[in-house]
Order: sequence, then C-alpha cells, then structure tokens
Amino acid sequence: MSHQGRGLQGARTRTLIRQALVELAEEKHFAEVAVGDIARRAMINRATFYRYYQDKYALVEEIFQEVVSGLPAGLDPAGRIPVQDRISGWERLFDHVDRHHRLYAALLGRRGDPSFAARLRERCVELARARLRDVRDRDASGTGHETPMEELELVLAANLTLGAITWWLEHHRPLPARQMAEAVVRFATRGYFGALDLDVLPPRP
Repeated sequence: MSHQGRGLQGARTRTLIRQALVELAEEKHFAEVAVGDIARRAMINRATFYRYYQDKYALVEEIFQEVVSGLPAGLDPAGRIPVQDRISGWERLFDHVDRHHRLYAALLGRRGDPSFAARLRERCVELARARLRDVRDRDASGTGHETPMEELELVLAANLTLGAITWWLEHHRPLPARQMAEAVVRFATRGYFGALDLDVLPPRP
C-alpha cells in the first residue's frame, strides 16, 4: 500500500521514484530491481522510499491504477457502430500508450513485471465483458452471464490488445497509432485468416 506524501515535495519524490523504476526496468529484469536500487537512482534513502511505498510491488500497483484510469474513455464502444468510429477509439488507445511508452515498455516488455501484464489483461477482459453486457441489456437479450465460449473469446480479445501493444513497444513503435488501430480492428473483425486474405474458418455453430 502506498502512502501519499503531501504537498509539492511529496509529488516530486514520487515522480523521482517512478522515473527510477522505469530506468532500472529498462536496464534489467524487474525481478532484479531492488528497493535499494530504486532509492539510489532516485537519490533518496531507503527510509524515504518506505515513507511512500511498502515495497516495489506497491509502487507498481499505484502505476497500474493510474494506467487503468488513464485509458481513453469510450474505447471500442459497444454495439454496432461504424468501422471508422471503432478505429478512432483504438487510435486513442495507441496515442495514450505512445505518450507513456517508456512506462509501458518497462512494465510490459521482456524485462517487465508479469503481474502487471496479467492484471492489465484481466482489466481488458472486464471492460470487454461490460461492453458485451451493455449490448445485451439494450437488446433485451442478456442472460446474466457468458457462456464458456464467450468467456474464451473475451480472453482472446484481451490477448490481442496486450499482444499488439507489446509488439508495438518492443519494436519501437514502427507504425503510427492510426495504422495500429486499423490493423487491430481488421484482425478483430475478420479474424486471422480473413485479415491475411486466406481461407476463412467456418462460422461458429
């Protein structure tokens, strides 16, 4: 659990601690980063670190909560909407990731924190589930819960999101946010075979 410092000095100290974590995670695996390393890089002592955070995992938890709250509102809105509007929603997501690319790369990359990626994936599933239920409520077709097949497909959608973001970051964002959005929507809409203009799978029974 983090302890929120008060005033400008507290905000500056938390910023230094976060910057230190990102820099160290870029240099070595997150598992190898110790509180002492973070404190030295932030040019504070360990006691000061513990004044704000119980441990490095509490620091990551705070970052996770801010990442989730910072995700663009209305991403991939539920329901039958124009493709261009859907693409625009995803473009806002990649713009968001682009603005915070060092942080995302440090925590989602090969040297990052698996628990951060897992929790972000779970959050993506929760958002997709909420959108699905919203559509069903409006259509009066809701059953109150998803079938196993639908739950699997929500997980696949979350893996698509995290996989696309991680690939983009690991390759130093070689495509603009708009093209990434178009690729994700094309894949999500047409599937693997359809997106690559190959034979498509038979429809779901």
